[in-house]
Amino acid sequence: MAPMNGAHMLGLSADVRQQTGVAAGDTIEIDLQVDTEPREVTVPADCAAALDREPEAWNKFDRLSYSNRRAHVFSIEGAKTDATRQRRIDKSVSTLAAGNIR
Repeated sequence: MAPMNGAHMLGLSADVRQQTGVAAGDTIEIDLQVDTEPREVTVPADCAAALDREPEAWNKFDRLSYSNRRAHVFSIEGAKTDATRQRRIDKSVSTLAAGNIR
């Protein structure tokens, strides 16, 4: 949810709009529920091994928000080749070891 022109708006992806028959700009009524479950990201074994070799990178990764941890893992898991996957692991580890988020 985000404030916009004095009202609170909730953005919906094109996929969700298509599935629900809602068009952009439609006014709808929804019920929101608070999700109190912890958000966990499963780090792939090869990425965890690389992070194990760089304790500062692990420390930075552990302090990232769920969304940023997920972004690192999704990038790695989305690789189509082993070489690309390894490059993405190396990039994530070096980025984190340098103290950066992404």
